Amino acid sequence: MGKLSDALHGLEFLCSLPNMETHADLIAGLPLYHLPQIFEDVRTLAGYNAGEVQLESLKLLPGTEMRRRAEELGIRYSPLPPYEVLQTNEISVSELQTTRLLSRLLDGFYNTPAWQSLTRELILNDEQFLYHFLEYLSEANLIDQPMSLEKRGLILYEYCKLKHPEYLTQATIAWIEAGMSLKKLPAEKVRTKRQVPPATWEVIYGEYKETLRLCFLPVNETGEQGYWFGFESEIQKVEPAFKAKSI
Repeated sequence: MGKLSDALHGLEFLCSLPNMETHADLIAGLPLYHLPQIFEDVRTLAGYNAGEVQLESLKLLPGTEMRRRAEELGIRYSPLPPYEVLQTNEISVSELQTTRLLSRLLDGFYNTPAWQSLTRELILNDEQFLYHFLEYLSEANLIDQPMSLEKRGLILYEYCKLKHPEYLTQATIAWIEAGMSLKKLPAEKVRTKRQVPPATWEVIYGEYKETLRLCFLPVNETGEQGYWFGFESEIQKVEPAFKAKSI
């Protein structure tokens, strides 16, 4: 009933609010909706900083206007519940399968807080990332496999190492802040033994205490600049309690 631009402005405003998390839905199989538009809409929502992006297929429920007009609109759907769309004039059977796999990618990486920031950066800064990462996961037979939080972090790090080495530091930081093992590949550059804090640093969060167990992630060739993380030694908490940057 209204303008699409108004709806988008409203959604962008909601996503910008600091006191709430906005989830946005995309529906594959709608009339006139092509596969490339779905990929582009994911990028738009990532740019809005949507808290979650859910991608589902259209269901033509009995008694609805869309169901009544299905033939007119060129929509073929399953006669069995949940009456999912199988094909339209604009999107093929194989393309709808691609949207299902894209939905799995979003749930596993973008909609997972530990990996969301890095995944968003990759989506926004590489127009082909979603296509290429989906292909990478599919060829490795991972896209339909249940994956632990650690496994997804390993996959993302390995993909960055292969295709986007400029994001390796960010991938390692995400790994550390998710409380993953510092003995695994994403922490390969992290120094953990007998780390002494520098004379000055810029605290990002937490409060430094001498009882913290420190590790250091260098970000330059000399190893002087980088990020410091402090872990509580007295309590069983895997996430860092302190983060600072070398000045």
